Amino acid sequence: MPFSFNLISLGCPKNQVDSEAMFTRLEKSDIKFTSDIDNCDVCVINTCGFIEAARKESIGVIMEAVKKKQSGGIKYIAVTGCMVNNNIEALKAELPEVDIFLTTFDEGKIVEELASITGKKIKNKNFDGSEKFEREHFNLKRTAYLKISEGCGRTCSFCTIPSIRGAYKSKPAEEIISEALYLAATGVRELIIVSQDTSYYGIDLNIKNGLYRLLRELAEIKEIKWIRLMYLYPLKTLFTDDLISLIKNEEKILKYIDMPVQHISDRILKLMKRGETKKDIINLIQKLKKEIPPAALRTSLIAGFPGETDKDFEELLEFVKDVKFDNLGVFKYSDERSAPSYKYDLKVNAKTKSERYKLLMETQKTLMPHILSKHIGRTYEAIIDETNNKTAKLRTYFQAPDIDGCVYTYAGGLKNNFANKTDGGFMSVKILKAKDYDLLGAP
Repeated sequence: MPFSFNLISLGCPKNQVDSEAMFTRLEKSDIKFTSDIDNCDVCVINTCGFIEAARKESIGVIMEAVKKKQSGGIKYIAVTGCMVNNNIEALKAELPEVDIFLTTFDEGKIVEELASITGKKIKNKNFDGSEKFEREHFNLKRTAYLKISEGCGRTCSFCTIPSIRGAYKSKPAEEIISEALYLAATGVRELIIVSQDTSYYGIDLNIKNGLYRLLRELAEIKEIKWIRLMYLYPLKTLFTDDLISLIKNEEKILKYIDMPVQHISDRILKLMKRGETKKDIINLIQKLKKEIPPAALRTSLIAGFPGETDKDFEELLEFVKDVKFDNLGVFKYSDERSAPSYKYDLKVNAKTKSERYKLLMETQKTLMPHILSKHIGRTYEAIIDETNNKTAKLRTYFQAPDIDGCVYTYAGGLKNNFANKTDGGFMSVKILKAKDYDLLGAP
């Protein structure tokens, strides 16, 4: 019987890319993937350690694997990812049942570590870059995440990423292009660019207009039809005229801008050490709407940051009502020991945080009929994510997977023939009506 593995990936899309790299490394070393977690030789768990809730989820998944190991279903457990980076010694002491712990910086050693603990002669294929790049991608057939950097150079007071992942480090453009070319050759048609701070790309390498130059190269890849940008830091100095012009005029770059502003009160932005003011953010939003009229804006907000008063929150609430973001995510502030804001006074209690979170989400929901009404009656090109005998699940340019809404439409005979469509899994859909955060349409 071949040596087998199961892999559980937790956390963000950036973590998913790391999981996909480990998956590929294991498979290319003749370790076979099995979806049967109850009967695998090794269970690999890629953890998230960003906030307390994520760590609790990671620990819960690890403990489930430990139970399966104790009952004889799993032989070995390997734990990797962000949660390991700053806690490896404590985790080793608390979880002796785990056979391998690897930080995000050492995940490339997964095959070597397995060979060491099992005593098996596992084929450790050379991944020094001398051979053709290969990388599996999960979930969606025609969509893949493309990570362009590691770490972060920001000093946001609520964030632990710099202490977990280290300083910002741009991935060399030639490596990114090689990866994109491989993904395109496997049938990927939508690349989703991810990073902790996508707009900062190249600055650490003293490359002027780094993201602009990278996107121009990616747009040259013939098979790629859509390029979606995520995690653009809302600084006007990073949104250069060249970048805005490229987003506006390059057909392959979707008019979709994910720009996490976190808050709008000047007092809270200063405490967060965000580096921009309310005026800066509003001016940038107005500029983007003016220069790129069809642009779909997405943002993320934090409710209940230390020192957030009722007045600060009301200001944030009014901001949401005024801007009417196409898509919006809200997080309750998490008090992390390794974040500077942990030492801040005037903590907002859990009840108030929950109330503010709920009010922001309810406000956005009440705005959605108006926000989505502009799409009713219009026809859009959409990528096909899923089909069955009756319906198809699609996404337009203003919908990212998992975090935004989608379009549902009658599939007809689509399931049998969409794989052979010359458009490679795209179709035109006319929007008929809205339902909550989603849309209903007709082919």
